[in-house]
Amino acid sequence: MRLLLPCLSLAILISTTTAVRAADPLPCSPDLSGHWVGCWKSDKNGHRGPLRATFTKVSDSCYRVRFFGRFFKVIPFTYAVNLTVTATHGDHVTLAGSLLLGPVLGAFHTSAVATESSFRAQFTSKGDQGQFLLNRPK
Repeated sequence: MRLLLPCLSLAILISTTTAVRAADPLPCSPDLSGHWVGCWKSDKNGHRGPLRATFTKVSDSCYRVRFFGRFFKVIPFTYAVNLTVTATHGDHVTLAGSLLLGPVLGAFHTSAVATESSFRAQFTSKGDQGQFLLNRPK
């Protein structure tokens, strides 16, 4: 049963994600397009795992980000979210995005700070919260 719930949650996450758009986007500098690698970790239960992401520029102020990761060391997950620039500060930007995951998982929200080489995000969802820590591969 413990393994069934994460698998069911993952299936719902992958099949029912819908992007929620932010209002009044700002232009993005630096360009975050490309591949990123790192890890995710849950602040609530201590789970963690590898994480990869591909950032695709949708507009000057929005990226479509596809995350690929694993939990319980072997269970893969993937999902995509639009991240919109909410502020620019010299060499870094802040971004935000949300996904509606359906009645079981609720809504997923993330806010991030990114530079040309690092991406640090906080996420919250129904029953969990944590971090995504990514860097550009060298």
